[in-house]
Amino acid sequence: MRRRTGLVFSESRRSAFATGLGKAMRRAGLADPAVYLGRIDVQPELLDDLVGEITVGETYFFREPAQFAVIQEEILPALLSARPRDRPLRVWSAGCASGEEAYSLAILVRERAPGWDAHIVGTDLSRAALAKASHGRYTRWSLRGVSPDVVQANFTQIDSRFELTPAVRGAVEFRYLNLADDTYPSLSTGVWGMDLVVCRNVLIYFDAETIARVARRLIDSLSQDGWLLLGASDPLLADLVPCNVVVTSGGLAYRRAAGGTFVKHSVAAQPPAELPALPAEVPAPVVATETVERANRTVDDAKAAVRSYETRDYERAVEYAERVVRRDGSAATPWIVLVRAHANRGDLAAAGRACAAALERHASDGELHYLHAVLLGEAERVADAAAAARRALYLDRSLVVAHLALGSALGRLGDTEGARRAFRNAERLLAAMPPDTVVPASDGEPAGRLVEMARVQVRLLSEAAA
Repeated sequence: MRRRTGLVFSESRRSAFATGLGKAMRRAGLADPAVYLGRIDVQPELLDDLVGEITVGETYFFREPAQFAVIQEEILPALLSARPRDRPLRVWSAGCASGEEAYSLAILVRERAPGWDAHIVGTDLSRAALAKASHGRYTRWSLRGVSPDVVQANFTQIDSRFELTPAVRGAVEFRYLNLADDTYPSLSTGVWGMDLVVCRNVLIYFDAETIARVARRLIDSLSQDGWLLLGASDPLLADLVPCNVVVTSGGLAYRRAAGGTFVKHSVAAQPPAELPALPAEVPAPVVATETVERANRTVDDAKAAVRSYETRDYERAVEYAERVVRRDGSAATPWIVLVRAHANRGDLAAAGRACAAALERHASDGELHYLHAVLLGEAERVADAAAAARRALYLDRSLVVAHLALGSALGRLGDTEGARRAFRNAERLLAAMPPDTVVPASDGEPAGRLVEMARVQVRLLSEAAA
């Protein structure tokens, strides 16, 4: 379990693990642990069932009301006042279980920021929980303590169950993600540049080493003005990772470390579907013969941009990449680093401008069209995102991440069959790779992890259509 999920169990919890294991084995009709272990490798649903038994999946709508009050009264107003209307909110429910928390966040954003574009993602390592979440149907027990007005405005009662309205369901995207894996922040997982991350009662299942690693990645996933909220039982992060600790009426909140690392940038409108002219602040590439010294500076800055991005120092990555593209905009790689670094900092408008400028120079680069698709999707221009993903695939049919982006866009457009086809294409390409192979343009993610994500998306789409 530690190898597959990152979960660990101290001696005091071994008996609870044994009890859960026994229940899961009986449901599988197996008595031999060795046989059961072998089955888990070929039947992912068995692992889901076991995870459900050995973790506390108890959740309900607007659980921890004091924390939701902080989101409503302090965090959302701060986020909204610091940005123009055309910058979408990005919210992540990490370890979302059956979806109540993610949908609660969607309801709150709709109530407190009406008309504001918001992208809310819920992730979990249990495929069964994600399938339940995607259906958006709950019993009265999940709504205990929720006011009748909120229920009436956001649910339709069908017999004994309550089904979320299409507007609320459509505001949340569910994805498979194991927090213990080193796969985020990255555009291919949909986890990057988050304005608010809620990760409650998940870290308690990890050992100290894993907690520190996950904590760093959660902080890295925040936008420059983002907030991270944990559960009351979760460990304190201040001694584990560089971060600011904010004392709120609902407990502690965490933000990126201060000290001038992140600089506010002005935010302009998002790029239209048709690429605009080259922005004035990025001059045309130098075509005259450069001196050796100038060429060496360009090479050094390009290497420094890549190195800074790989160490998740996105501010420095932007600084170095901008030096390169201003000095010599002829290579695609510095532009790609610039787009990704802006995006991972949460500055989608700057990422969009850089992507548009890059495509002016590199119209045949499939990765740039893929990045354009991701950014358009985040701006809620989903049809344009699908078109951009298709352009990427026209240029490179083997670009796995573009198939994933196309599947995501088509799913949001309601084209279930097209989305399934795109995810299956990605699954086919990934299955042909060794599991440890790093997938091109994926921010370092191995094929084994992405194929799992593609399979889960196919399953969720199939179950939603059933």
